[in-house]
Amino acid sequence: MKQALAVFLLILSHSLVAQESAIRLGAEIQYGFIIPHAADLVPISQSNPFGIRLGYDRIRMDKRSWEACNCFHYLGVQLSHYQFGNPAVLGHGTTLSTSFEPILIRSNRWQASLSTGLGISYLNRVYNEVSNPENTFFSAPLSFLLVVTPRIQYSLNERWLASLSLNYNHISNGGQRQPNRGMNFPTLGLGLQYFIQSIEFPDHESSEFEDRWQPYIELAGTMKNEPTSNSRSPAAGISLGAYRQVTNINAFGGGWEATYDRSLYPDTESSDLLSHGVYIAHHFLFGKFDFSQRMALYLKKPENYEPGKSFFQRYALLYRLNEHWQGGASMKVHGHVAENIEFRIGYLF
Repeated sequence: MKQALAVFLLILSHSLVAQESAIRLGAEIQYGFIIPHAADLVPISQSNPFGIRLGYDRIRMDKRSWEACNCFHYLGVQLSHYQFGNPAVLGHGTTLSTSFEPILIRSNRWQASLSTGLGISYLNRVYNEVSNPENTFFSAPLSFLLVVTPRIQYSLNERWLASLSLNYNHISNGGQRQPNRGMNFPTLGLGLQYFIQSIEFPDHESSEFEDRWQPYIELAGTMKNEPTSNSRSPAAGISLGAYRQVTNINAFGGGWEATYDRSLYPDTESSDLLSHGVYIAHHFLFGKFDFSQRMALYLKKPENYEPGKSFFQRYALLYRLNEHWQGGASMKVHGHVAENIEFRIGYLF
């Protein structure tokens, strides 16, 4: 999975260089706090992460790029460094990520956007049973970074912008090594951006959306770390659902999903490795991109799997390849704890 993500970052970076578009360079300082999503994490969560992020983004103005999300949008690469405020236990992290940032609201001087990012983090202090047993946030030096960032920008002049952002950062290893509690740390960011070229936004009209239910089927798969060993076993799933658009970028729906998780064996009988449930979902539809947030209720799950938990969330980012097929990745979460990241392919009827 790490190799696949590295290839994805390389391909996207190459495509950014090859495109003719306006370039935005940015720098941002961030300051935040750690969310202790379990009682035993409270003592090591009493610190404030501080970081700096450098960004390289491009935006295209042509009609074809507009139609990719019915909006103007930035595609970018970011390099970030975070000090977690506890060097001995939590250390620091350096991340390389890519981002997709559609502009939601725009006026002469103001812009409001929503950025989502995916990347790789290098962490210098991780869990060790002997030398660092307190840090159950991180257990793998190479882990995954997920970021969701609402951002407001104000144009100081035709080239310079000031920005205020709220970053929700999540770092975990995607279930590839235990413990995999992951760290959630919101940060407030103040930044400056500079356009190498001055830009003018043309007037493009949004395409009309279809007023009907859109049914779909999705298949998913990943290799999960077995709780009692260092080996990995496959987990595969299927989802059946439908959604209906209510605006150009919003849709609501629901469905049913099931997962067969071989990593739970032998602690769970092979005949009881199936879990399934129903979910409701909200979809951000940016042209060919579909970012969905699903809240699910277990109808059945193995007895020793996540005891006491009846609900879970799934966050999926899919890209439409053609009229019917789409592909991407999703992350399963229980509360603030990420369980695993998986690849996902879907068919739209």
